[in-house]
Formats: sequence, structure tokens, C-alpha cells
Amino acid sequence: MQSRRHRKSQSWSIDIILGVIVFMAAFFVFYALLNADQGSKAGSLKEEASIIIKQVTADNSLVRVIDSNEVNISRLNELKNLSYDELKRRLKIEGDFCIYLEDEKGNLILINNSYKGIGAANINLSGAPCSQK
Repeated sequence: MQSRRHRKSQSWSIDIILGVIVFMAAFFVFYALLNADQGSKAGSLKEEASIIIKQVTADNSLVRVIDSNEVNISRLNELKNLSYDELKRRLKIEGDFCIYLEDEKGNLILINNSYKGIGAANINLSGAPCSQK
């Protein structure tokens, strides 16, 4: 009788140990998948940011705003007048973006003395939407 009771407690302990192992494995798999997604998003954002920088500085680009290391204000105003969807299509990117200017100290420079940036309204610059006055 005593040996039967001992076997039941051993099998119950093994069930608990297996359950804990399965739970921990599921947790680590979920954590690994979650971290991998964030890393790929960051890489994608960096890639799209470099695409935008190349587009606004390239000589043969439709959205070029830099001429001889100086900002061409009239071209910048043309970009501002485009719809966000049209600008996004011309830049050939999928994510949201905001094009803004900074001085050498990192302070925002207003575009046309009124706008903080050109791009998605859901991106905030200093507490205000990117394309808001």
C-alpha cells in the first residue's frame, strides 16, 4: 500500500515539473519573437530614414531640397504643398516620416517661419504635430 502512494506522488511531481518546463519554454519563445520584431522595425526605420535623406539631397531626385549644401526654400515649400500621400509616394517609402531642419545646436528651425516639419501629423516635434503651424 505504501509503495502505491509513493508512485502517485512521483508521477504528480513529474507532471508539475513538465508543466513548468513547457511554460518557461513558451515564455522564452514569446520573448524571443517579441524582441526580434523590435530589432527588425528599428532596422527598417533606419533604412527608410537614409532613403529620405538620399532623396532630398540627390541631384536627380524629384524631392531634392538641397543645392550646394544650402536649403532651397522654394523647393522646400513645394514639398510642403504636396499632400502627405503624394510625398510618401515620391519618396517611395512605406512608414510614416517627418522632415525637419535643425541648427548646429539641435534646435528646430521653422520652415517658412511657420511649420516645424513636413510629413505625418501623428509624429510629434516638441509636443506639436509635424506638419502643424
